[in-house]
Amino acid sequence: MNRPRNRQRREPRNDHQRQPGGSSRSSPATPQQAAGTVPTVAQVVAGASVFIVLKEDQPSGHETPGVVQDVLTRGNHPRGIKVRLRGGLVGRVQRMSTQSGPRSAASTSGPATGVAGSSSFTGPRDYRQEYPEEPPERTLMDFLPALEDDLQNSQLDGSAGDANEEIITCPVCEAFEGDEAAVTHHIEKDHFP
Repeated sequence: MNRPRNRQRREPRNDHQRQPGGSSRSSPATPQQAAGTVPTVAQVVAGASVFIVLKEDQPSGHETPGVVQDVLTRGNHPRGIKVRLRGGLVGRVQRMSTQSGPRSAASTSGPATGVAGSSSFTGPRDYRQEYPEEPPERTLMDFLPALEDDLQNSQLDGSAGDANEEIITCPVCEAFEGDEAAVTHHIEKDHFP
């Protein structure tokens, strides 16, 4: 029972009436598709400003501006690389947005007359230039608690501390000299271990 259900005959196709390109579909929606000048995967990267054609806008070719969040197509595509914009819209990239052109024209002509919904994204920043590679150098004084001004100045000068303390000679060997704490340590360590 493998009979064909439809017994109507097909009319033979005339090859000279077909469109060049091997398809009987209508012409491409945008001039970029027709010329084959849609951007490549090297140009379409996350963070790039582009114009896309949404699925529902394919018949009209209406372009929507935006910034690429994700690249959804793995390779080049004749109708454009499919991307997801930061706003969540998905479409095929038709051309790259030139941010420098509209910006300079808007700054010289007064109020901005750009495309509604276009972003002012300037591209990814290089954080290595904003933050140093290594932390700043530190000394031991950075980790010590803050001292009183008088005590800190006396330690830095070295002269004020000597005036307040007496120099004592070791009573056992009479060769060691120092303040009371130093002499006590010397006696306990060297003479009475």
